[in-house]
Amino acid sequence: MKYIIKTFSLALILTHSAYAAVPKDPMAAKVQEINIANNQEPTTFDPHNCHEVACSSILEQIFEGLVNVDQKGVIVPAQAEKWTMSPDGKKYTFTLRKNLQWSDGTKITAQDFVYSMQRLVDPKTASENGYLLENIVNGKDINSGKAQPESLGVKALNENTLEITLIRPTAYFLEVMAMISTSPVQKKNIEKYGPREFTHAGNLVSNGPFVLKERKIGDKIVLEPNPNYWEKNAVYLNKVNYLILKDLVSEYRMFEAGQLHITGVIPADQYKAIKIKYAEELQSTPILSMYYYIYNLNNPKLQNKSLRKALDMTIDRKAITDSILGTGDIPSYEIVPYGMKNYTQRKPEWTSWSKDKQLIEAKKLYADAGYSKEKPLKLQILYNTDENHKKIAIAIASMWKKNLGVEVEIANEEWKTLLDKRSTGQFEVLRLGGLATMNDPYDFLTNFQSTSVRNTPKFKNADYDKYIEQAENEVNPVLRKSLLEKAGKVLMDELPFSPIMSQTRKYLKRKEVIGFKKNILEKYSFVGVYLKDKKSDLN
Repeated sequence: MKYIIKTFSLALILTHSAYAAVPKDPMAAKVQEINIANNQEPTTFDPHNCHEVACSSILEQIFEGLVNVDQKGVIVPAQAEKWTMSPDGKKYTFTLRKNLQWSDGTKITAQDFVYSMQRLVDPKTASENGYLLENIVNGKDINSGKAQPESLGVKALNENTLEITLIRPTAYFLEVMAMISTSPVQKKNIEKYGPREFTHAGNLVSNGPFVLKERKIGDKIVLEPNPNYWEKNAVYLNKVNYLILKDLVSEYRMFEAGQLHITGVIPADQYKAIKIKYAEELQSTPILSMYYYIYNLNNPKLQNKSLRKALDMTIDRKAITDSILGTGDIPSYEIVPYGMKNYTQRKPEWTSWSKDKQLIEAKKLYADAGYSKEKPLKLQILYNTDENHKKIAIAIASMWKKNLGVEVEIANEEWKTLLDKRSTGQFEVLRLGGLATMNDPYDFLTNFQSTSVRNTPKFKNADYDKYIEQAENEVNPVLRKSLLEKAGKVLMDELPFSPIMSQTRKYLKRKEVIGFKKNILEKYSFVGVYLKDKKSDLN
């Protein structure tokens, strides 16, 4: 295989911004320009319509909500300097920082947050994340088209004070307020350019530490410091270049050539060598992320639960995590990742059986579903273009073929096309990954409610819906955890998907990058991050 390394070296372009602060470190590099890989092309820069990591990681640098999550996973002030909660837990009052400004220099007020939350929950916005505000008064009715956005329980008491009224105490409410989806957008910016064009470079007005300077589809996205950010004195980078790199081996070669400061991931088959060669640069972060295969339950072939169980039982998760990848991921049988608060992961009973007994049972279930060696099941696995995804798809196809006789075709699509096919149901088995946007099982489990627009397999189960609804109304944390685990057990029994593994994130970071770290939600910030001179003593 021939590897193509891009010949540009963006770190060597001597461009400077008048807005970046100067690091106090006397050994700081003269050029504060950083190159980071983005492994997929972002679908949008509208924070209310971003539903994947490819856009959210960038949007978190150019937008900011009322609160944020720090590197330890703790909720901290952001656009709001403080907040209070009423004794009954149903009313939050946020006090904005004084003199907040948009990137165009105009004032940010509490009314901007009112408008933005109304826009998020408005059905016209068609956001998959509108459900996040359903615990705010009238949020659910607005999102389902039964009430007007103006009736949302969010009110500006004055320019600097925002009041949000909930229908019930909500344990994860501040976690929601830290999500990129609840960031404010500027009303006049959208009205001037329209709901799509306002996100273009040169048009987009934002409120985070950086602004969108340039975008070349399939190539790079360039951010520069926001001169009006409230904490601009802690922004040291003159420029952040996100390079769109889908080929992991080429990405790794660019890191070796000094063209990348931070990779997105690493090629799994080179993990052992990388661990030796770049022991100090290799970062391994446990994250709240799941890797799984979705079954399309609208497809007659996959409506049989016995068949889904046979397929699930013959996926050797340990072989995938230990042999195929070998990068520290954990085999998993539930949709909620290991390490998430308010949930205890379990395994199905058959995992304690011998391999022979598992195989006998799987073959019986396969036959019960009407398939045999003479009449094999034919399936297609669809995944987005990525070497690691391809290896896993090949492995699972081989397991199904060897153990059951299933004839499997594997197909890859670019990320945007895969998302389109996901939304229109044009798939049989679909690879997906779920990275938590909050540290609560609600984030994963609500995706499979019968009424959810994010219900990719089109799963419907009355008991499941009941447990989720009861958990929503339960304020006792012990009882709430029990209800969420009952919901998880329904998914484990019904198998609208096959969980594969709970993930860790491995990436490379050059030693001269100071202050950069990802948390368990894989969130990071470039505030406070700077480059040290390569010639300095980095130890």
